[in-house]
Amino acid sequence: MSVKNEQVEKPQEEITDDISDEKVEDSSAIEPEKLAELKAMMAKKQEKKMPARIIEKKRKSLKFGIVGTGQAGSRISSEFSRLGYTAVAFNTAPQDLEQIDLPDASKYLLEYGIGGAAKDVEVGHDAAETHREGIANVVADHLADAQILVLCLSLGGGSGAGSHDVMIDVLAATGKPIVVMTVLPMSTEGAKTKKNALETLSSLAQLAANKTISNLIVVDNAKLEAIYSDVSHMDFFSVGNKAIVDTIDKFNSFSSMSSLDKPFDPMEWAKVFVDGEGLCIYGEMTVSDYADDNTAIAKAVIEGHDDGLLASGFDLEQAKYASILIVGNENVWKNIPRGSVDYALSVLQERCPGAEEVYHGTYISDDETDAIKVYSIFSGLGLPDSRVTQLRKEVEVEQSKTKERSKSRATNLSLDTGKDKVVSKADEVRAKIAKNSSTFAQNFGKGKVMDYRKK
Repeated sequence: MSVKNEQVEKPQEEITDDISDEKVEDSSAIEPEKLAELKAMMAKKQEKKMPARIIEKKRKSLKFGIVGTGQAGSRISSEFSRLGYTAVAFNTAPQDLEQIDLPDASKYLLEYGIGGAAKDVEVGHDAAETHREGIANVVADHLADAQILVLCLSLGGGSGAGSHDVMIDVLAATGKPIVVMTVLPMSTEGAKTKKNALETLSSLAQLAANKTISNLIVVDNAKLEAIYSDVSHMDFFSVGNKAIVDTIDKFNSFSSMSSLDKPFDPMEWAKVFVDGEGLCIYGEMTVSDYADDNTAIAKAVIEGHDDGLLASGFDLEQAKYASILIVGNENVWKNIPRGSVDYALSVLQERCPGAEEVYHGTYISDDETDAIKVYSIFSGLGLPDSRVTQLRKEVEVEQSKTKERSKSRATNLSLDTGKDKVVSKADEVRAKIAKNSSTFAQNFGKGKVMDYRKK
């Protein structure tokens, strides 16, 4: 959503001359010279109240069309919408869609079964497949002007992860580049969620390898848990999702602006964001000791992605593109030691020796904070081996625990009633007949969820 700054001109006071024939001598009459002097003083005073710089309407280099699927993806799409991007959201659970801060026309219920997917990716896939035409219509109606389509989803959920292949197939039909923003599970989530995440990540990595998608961003909820451990339970996702989208917006916004030194232009940004042919990570660091240490900005470049929100374990030597933005107000820039930016660029080039291009931009901001902000982004990376290995081990441990719990339940449910085998078999047959004739069994039998929609 763009914000228009409209100035309403106040009607000027009309000074009318006394046109009566009779001249009146009055010591209190207004003298034109003094009036002009007062007006000049007022104008000068008003000028001092005006900001030193007129802020233009916020611009973006690239027009993103945001598509959120599942609960996590829809939440992220809502955060993009807050920053002025056009967004739509899809989900199988109506109650989850109700909580998404988007216009009703931008939300689409993938009505299927009794609602929700319960972490079952097959349900998510089937729901999206059933509504393929509806999804295509929503994208065409709301995102026709987008230059790049950004699909947001959770790797471990049923609706988001399950629908990803159908969603990407629909988006690919538009002919526009597709960037996928995914979320790894929290450390406390179960084996099924983490197993879904591994399988979905593998599928998306293959789609990136064959260039069906242009970029794959992997956010790590486990890292968000650690970074925002002091945030309240109810505010966690809001705060985390805001942080996830803000850095991307900073690159998309600053690249549309001029720079007195070195701009990061829209074409450079487009290359980093959609020409990486792999995975992408980004980070943000605040540098407060910029005046005391001319290597402070370089250190931020080194530490920015390691302490960032995205998955760890990436090999930056694989990066196809790398870029940093260095941003601070005028007073801050006056105190930046000579050579600080050069040190940072040297470190960046050393960390990404195989990069086709290493870009940077320096900008003056209106932020009054006495600090430098360093935004970094790397694209064209392979899978984060260490994080994937850790996730795989967590799945194995959780699955082992689940088997033990299942065995324990089976033992506890075994009760010797003293009946002989014939009677027990008769009871078993009667139980099966009763079960198969129930409404619930008809809809949930054989592990399938039936479609409840009106025909």
